[in-house]
Amino acid sequence: MKGRWYIVCLMFCLGMLVSGCREKEEILEPVTITLMHGWGGTLKNHQTMQDIYRQFDEQNEDIVLEFQPFPDVTIAVEEANNMLSVGKMPDIISTNGFSYYVENAVRRGMAMDLMPYIEADEEFKEEISPAVFEAWESSGKLYTLPDAMEVSGYWYNEDIFKKAGITDEKGDVDLPDTWDEFFRDCDKIEGWSKENGLDITPFALENDQIVENFFFARLAGSEEGFSMTNTIPGDFAAKAVEETVKDTGRLLSYSHDVNNLDNARQFFAEGKCAVFFNGVWDSEYFRESSGAENIGYAAYPTEDGRSLAYVSPSAGYVVYNNQDVRKREACVRFLKYMLSEEVQTELALKTGQAPVNPQVSGEEILQEYPLLGKGLQAANRADVKIKTLRSVWTGSYGDVLADQLAGAARDEKKLAPMLEDLNRIAEK
Repeated sequence: MKGRWYIVCLMFCLGMLVSGCREKEEILEPVTITLMHGWGGTLKNHQTMQDIYRQFDEQNEDIVLEFQPFPDVTIAVEEANNMLSVGKMPDIISTNGFSYYVENAVRRGMAMDLMPYIEADEEFKEEISPAVFEAWESSGKLYTLPDAMEVSGYWYNEDIFKKAGITDEKGDVDLPDTWDEFFRDCDKIEGWSKENGLDITPFALENDQIVENFFFARLAGSEEGFSMTNTIPGDFAAKAVEETVKDTGRLLSYSHDVNNLDNARQFFAEGKCAVFFNGVWDSEYFRESSGAENIGYAAYPTEDGRSLAYVSPSAGYVVYNNQDVRKREACVRFLKYMLSEEVQTELALKTGQAPVNPQVSGEEILQEYPLLGKGLQAANRADVKIKTLRSVWTGSYGDVLADQLAGAARDEKKLAPMLEDLNRIAEK
């Protein structure tokens, strides 16, 4: 009898031991993932992005999100690209439009294909604009996911336009429909300014506006040019390119000289120029400026009178192709968090970025943030929508234009060498 009780007790103890071991196995330590980003500055929207990232860390007790912040996205992506060269990569990198990193990470086999996770989660898939798949899906694979769309037309000062006589019969601003009308309006603004002894010009231009904003929009404004903005051209020595470079020269002739984009933005906010080429995200800066009530947003003109805007899903987050399943799943959970309706709405209302989640209410943005809402409306209602230059002409094309476009626009002799350099890249 005692022997029987001994066996029963032994079996019970063994069962408890096994059960305890299983419980210990199920209690896992939080998984740590690193996020490298360029939102480490002191600007208000940088602080907002940092808060949004921290909220994810606080809401997910089983994940530790370690930050590798940089004050500027250019520096962050350059650092991440240097890491690739020695076979290293953060778990997540925010490229924020710099597509060359995506190409390099994919080429090295270090970027994770996100499609299996998206296809397995219908809710996640519905939070992603179809434009993202059109732009970035290749052979059924997707290696980058943005948390915002690049939506861009141009900002204009309504008061300057009205005083320069660019109005309709009701006295409202009469925006140009064609590029010929656009440059005629530049003449009117310049003439009005000189007649009144003012130092107000149509533009305050620096390289980013010229290359990243004006050039591709002007090129796409003609039939030949539009086809060139959809793929890398076989030959850059085309009439549409030459005309665009010529109009870039005209643009520069109306401009204040400024050193950087921040100075150009400030010139416009202070009413020293009439037009500022950049995206809707600058609404965050302008809505706090003293002249916010005079600021409007418009789509670009074209040669035939249709309106045109950039509505482009730029390069976004890239996830390291880690063999650790828990790290992979934690990274995907972070992406899903960033594309959730709640976070996307917060991004729009607090940073002025255009949501990539199609479920976010445009009406809510218009009511709570009119400057951004009207900008989104103007761009989204454009007849023609194009992607950004660096999303289409990937590689070094943008760098060549950044180095040579302004010079070629001012000096006709420099045009041919620039076109030769562009063609040389295409031949590689």
